[in-house]
Formats: sequence, C-alpha cells, structure tokens
Amino acid sequence: MTALREVNGLGGVLGIVVRDLDGRIVEERRVKNLITTAGRVALAQLMTGGASPGRLQIAVGGSGKETAPEQTALLDPLDIADATVPALGAAPPEDEAPPRVKATVQATLPARGSAGEVQALQEAGIVITLSNQQTVLYNRVTFPPINRSGNLELTLTWEVIF
Repeated sequence: MTALREVNGLGGVLGIVVRDLDGRIVEERRVKNLITTAGRVALAQLMTGGASPGRLQIAVGGSGKETAPEQTALLDPLDIADATVPALGAAPPEDEAPPRVKATVQATLPARGSAGEVQALQEAGIVITLSNQQTVLYNRVTFPPINRSGNLELTLTWEVIF
C-alpha cells in the first residue's frame, strides 16, 4: 500500500507591468517571492479565529537588500495601494503534486503626473491589516530596479499559491 504524502508549500510569483500614460507596456517582469514568518503566523491566526481579514494592500519600496523570513516590513517603503482579489481557483497541476489553490491579488499604482522625482523600485510585498489592527508583511520580493517616473503606472499582480 502506498502511503499518502502531501507536501504543500506556500508560494507566489509577482508580475509587474509598467505602462506609460497612453497605456503602452514599457516593461514586464515576473519574480518569485518569499513568504515571511509573520505572513505564515497571520495565516494561522486567520484559520484558527485569532484574527479576521481586514485591509489588503500591495506596497513597493526602494531596497534591494536580500529578502529574509523575519522581515516584518519593506526596508524602504515608497508607495502602497489597495489590492483586490480578482481571481481565486485551482492552480495549474504540477507533476504528481496534490491539488493547489491560486489567489490572484492585484493593485495598481497610478502615474503621479510629470512632477516628482524618479523612484527606483526594488522591493514589493503584500500587506495585510488584520481585524485586530495588526499590520503584517505577508511576503517580500526584490528585483532589479524599476525607475518609476511620474508618467508611469505600475500594475502588480501576485499569484499566491496555497
């Protein structure tokens, strides 16, 4: 008899689309993330009734320093936007892996107009504010700099895998 073995790790991939004021795509990227320890604790609290969901946001920052599980905030936060969950469903199957679920979390950081300094973005994360007002950095990712001038819009789409 074959023993069942389930190995499901949390994961995620961030898709970044940079558009100019005419809506043309200037740049696209996809980057894998790290789930923070605080993010894992928040999921446990949500599952056990220790907290209930509140506000969901995606934040970007300017630090390219390595991502570590113990991080509780972006290292150089620059902007944040409310996020939505436009899709929730089955993740594409992997070879001989148990079924998984994918939630799509999305936010848009609008163009700020031509004024203002250029932001060198190098980090991003999903920020969850729980019902107990605790703010949690669920995950964090770093990437080579994206120079966001005032005339660029960023759409950040996270595929969160459970």
